[in-house]
Amino acid sequence: MPLRFDNQFADKFPELGHAQSIQPDGKGRLRWVNDALWKALSGGDSAPGALVDWVSGNKDWPGTKPIAQKYAGHQFGHFNPYLGDGRGLLVGQVQAPDALYDLHVKGAGPTPYSRGGDGRAVLRSSIRELLASEAFYALGIPTTRALALVSTEGQIQRETVEPGAMLVRVARTHIRFGHFEHCLYRNLEDSAKRLWQYSIESIWPGAANKSVSEQFRHVVEATAEMIAKWQAYGFVHGVMNTDNMSLAGETFDYGPYAFFDEYKPNHIFNHTDHAGRYGFMQQPGVGLWNLKRLAHALGGFTDDQSVNDVLEGYEPVLRETFLNVMKQRLGLTDVSNNDTCWSLISGWLMLLETYQLDYNLSYRALSAILEGNWQSLSGNLGEIAQRINENGQSWLNDYTEAIANKPDTETMKRVNPLVILRTHHAQYVIEQAEQGSDEALNEYISALMTPFEEKHKNTRWVVPPESGQPPAELSCSS
Repeated sequence: MPLRFDNQFADKFPELGHAQSIQPDGKGRLRWVNDALWKALSGGDSAPGALVDWVSGNKDWPGTKPIAQKYAGHQFGHFNPYLGDGRGLLVGQVQAPDALYDLHVKGAGPTPYSRGGDGRAVLRSSIRELLASEAFYALGIPTTRALALVSTEGQIQRETVEPGAMLVRVARTHIRFGHFEHCLYRNLEDSAKRLWQYSIESIWPGAANKSVSEQFRHVVEATAEMIAKWQAYGFVHGVMNTDNMSLAGETFDYGPYAFFDEYKPNHIFNHTDHAGRYGFMQQPGVGLWNLKRLAHALGGFTDDQSVNDVLEGYEPVLRETFLNVMKQRLGLTDVSNNDTCWSLISGWLMLLETYQLDYNLSYRALSAILEGNWQSLSGNLGEIAQRINENGQSWLNDYTEAIANKPDTETMKRVNPLVILRTHHAQYVIEQAEQGSDEALNEYISALMTPFEEKHKNTRWVVPPESGQPPAELSCSS
């Protein structure tokens, strides 16, 4: 059956947006479609041939009711009331067999919230978001999803002239912390109350009849769990403004992001983040700061003390989630003494940082060391295993004692990817796509969707950048 649209946000909250259609930018070309996701949303059907014309705006998308959402937000710690969907539209909401999902088209043309921008997205940034969202999904990190990528005939002026694109994003919600900041700024208390209750009913229906503070607990815990998983997999978001924080705790608005190659926790990837506000080590604290801004915005219809009490639960959830993921990654699931686990985790991270080892491949190398077959490894994995074995004997001795010489390498292989999203591979894919070829794009997405499988061991997608190469500096330009 076709997608069943139920456009609740546009119907219930017209005052929080601007209704308009996708504005075409020439003929569209379908570059990639997530057929498995389309089938999940539709109940089994494949994506229709008309999708490219719907996404590019050259034909009306049946059942949709596009709206550009208005919100505010704190950007690098400073409040900005003039934000909103400047180039994207919530085109509609789909009632899937399991839940209601948002469909959002990025690059859909200028809106009243474009602030002088052209309302377009470039192919480069669209591919980066596509790769990130599907890589995250495969790793089990809460995320928005990519449904389809369409390139356009438009030539978009950024630092240089770049080819244009439109990306269809799927999310549980596009309601951001910044929606409530906008309502507070504009004294829209009734809208804020209704939007909050609507959000809870949509995302956590079981909490619909609870107090606002108990409902808020779901947002706090979802945010903590999301950021804990970022930390465990070595991910830097790069621009954690409150308008980039999803109420559902899904990783949102992929911009100047990166996964670590060599573990350098103090490196700042976003070259505009001069103070390092959104660096890797700051992410947990920024998450709490952002939640406090949301709590303040909810203050008109909740008890401040109750909400502050809920915020106290943020750090314990973050620490517990991080610990549990790291115990799996390091094969410590049978070690009951958490103090021992924390000590081993700290020692492991210090080892990686001191010897500048590749963050994610080191876990795969460790499992080979524990199985006693690391000397048969070739290439980068073999080199990493050798360096761990040479430089980490003290840590390995403590580790072996803690696990009673019974490593859980099967769990380790299920959670430690061979293929991780790397900036230099993404750039190669982008360059190929800009020349008209989608072969590398399809190949890399396929690998990122199955990141734990041994079949990738000898492919280009496992290879990190050359040792000693400085980490990439990334831009918010998109």
